[in-house]
Amino acid sequence: MPFSSLLFVHLFLPAFLAIYWLAPRPAKNGVAIAASLVFYAWGAPKFLPVVLGLGIVDFYLSHAIAARRSRLLLGIGVTIHLSVLAYFKYSNFFVEQLDQLIAVFGLGPVSWTKVVLPIGISFITFEEISYLCDVYRGDAKPARRLSHYVLFLTLFPHSIAGPIFRWKDLEGQLAERVHDWSLVRSGFERFAMGLAKKVLVADSVGIITDGIFALAPAQLTPQLAWLGAIAYAIQIYFDFSGYSDMAIGLGRMIGFRFKENFNRPYVSASLTEFWTRWHISLSSWLRDYLYIPLGGNRRGPRRALVNLFIVFLLSGLWHGSAWTFVLWGAFHGAFVTLERLLGERRERIPRPIQHVVTLALVVIAWVLFRATSAGQAFDMIAAMFGVTPGGAHEALPPDAVLFPHFAVTALVVGIVICLVPIVAKYRDLTRIRIPAFAHAAARVGFLLLFVTSAMHLTNMRITPLIYFKF
Repeated sequence: MPFSSLLFVHLFLPAFLAIYWLAPRPAKNGVAIAASLVFYAWGAPKFLPVVLGLGIVDFYLSHAIAARRSRLLLGIGVTIHLSVLAYFKYSNFFVEQLDQLIAVFGLGPVSWTKVVLPIGISFITFEEISYLCDVYRGDAKPARRLSHYVLFLTLFPHSIAGPIFRWKDLEGQLAERVHDWSLVRSGFERFAMGLAKKVLVADSVGIITDGIFALAPAQLTPQLAWLGAIAYAIQIYFDFSGYSDMAIGLGRMIGFRFKENFNRPYVSASLTEFWTRWHISLSSWLRDYLYIPLGGNRRGPRRALVNLFIVFLLSGLWHGSAWTFVLWGAFHGAFVTLERLLGERRERIPRPIQHVVTLALVVIAWVLFRATSAGQAFDMIAAMFGVTPGGAHEALPPDAVLFPHFAVTALVVGIVICLVPIVAKYRDLTRIRIPAFAHAAARVGFLLLFVTSAMHLTNMRITPLIYFKF
């Protein structure tokens, strides 16, 4: 049940909020758990018992880990969660690779029933691992109530596509939180903004992305290839950041304060900076639970670079079971390590050039992320640099199909929204006085955004969140 669906916007959300706010304070967590279980079961009913079962195991295992400070018990817990993730997310990929290998020797494919990937499994797994690790380190106390931990795992604003939460950040809010109408209002405004980003911009721009990525290599020109890559860069940012905005807004409506997950990533002047602004909850998780345990920079600069590259490689694999994701992670890892090697020498490059180069690298990397195969990714990137198959170019679909006017408008709006904040990055705009009427106008604007997005949903096909498949 995507947030950007008529069912959620017109039925599930208002019904949930009405019941939640009418319920007495002691019953609010119970209402949230029930709604979250219904919400998750709507998309992955067969996996819900697994989530609940693992949650119960975590609850009792965390108490044993806290009492004994047992690294063995921690290892067992982490192994269980990684094994579940590996089975559901990577077993199909491994079987496909094995089939290709044994085919060389003339052997038939392995008898295998494809495993269905449950939505949100990657996010839930990372939250479970961080919980057990924090309890072992003494950074967090084990959950006092099983119901609190179940709500932490299944809370519907974030359960299927993040952001990645940590138990220590939400523990206090699960037990007690403030409920007031100012939070509901600000939560609604944040939700309306996220819904508009997803429905009005991301889904519209996605038409251009899908059209260009569906072209044959002989149909691609450098202009078309760059346009397709840029369109996807805008689509995935507005898609995922829009979802995060909706999650943060929904959390506020029921008293939760979630951390930000995006901070204007396309204003970055380096890939290192980009990863402090993009999917912040994932970046910080990888730093704290992978990079630092690998040794971080404590074993010298060379080992630090190796650790950094490993983290990005595994980050790519976390996103999906395909070589394109591994290449995407390796691409980012290679350039982030290069930036680390250059160090202060990179600052000699004029800042505008740093911005242009960083954006170009990010856009090229998104081609690897979006492509359905490594071959398609290489064809697209080759076309971006003027290398296309010889011979006569095939005819293109009509412009009205590839570039609908509303999609082009959405693309332009998205680019402007992403790049204008570069000015604010280098100039102090806090001294600018905002007229009092602007705040009232903004509130009306959020309401109009919500109404426009809801109306747009009736005329558009529902486009699932890109990160649902991760």
